[in-house]
Amino acid sequence: MSTKDNGRMTMPGEAPTDDDLRQDAELTRQELAETVSALGDKADVKGRAQRVAHEKAEELRVKGDELVDKLPDPVATKVRPVVDGATRRPYIPIAGLVALLVVLRILLKRRHG
Repeated sequence: MSTKDNGRMTMPGEAPTDDDLRQDAELTRQELAETVSALGDKADVKGRAQRVAHEKAEELRVKGDELVDKLPDPVATKVRPVVDGATRRPYIPIAGLVALLVVLRILLKRRHG
C-alpha cells in the first residue's frame, strides 16, 4: 500500500476507497469555504470603506490632538472645539471625498473609453 500526495491509502491503479472519497470531499469543502470567504471579503466594499474611515478618523484625532498641543493656550482653547467636532463626525468629509473619487473615476472611464 502506498500513500499518494493527496493522503489516499490505496494501491496504484486501484479505485479510491470510500474514506478516500470522503477525505477528498472534506478537503474540497474546506478549500471552497476559504475561497468563498476571500471573495466575500473582497466584495465587502462597505465593510472595507468603514474600516478605512475608522482608521482615518483615528489618525485625524491623533493629529488634531498633536496640533492643539503645539498651539498657545488662548489659541488652543478656540481651536479645540473645531478639532473635536471634526473628529466626532469624520464621515461627512470622508463621504464627500469618496463621492468625489467615484465621480472622477466615472469621468475618466468615459474619457478613455
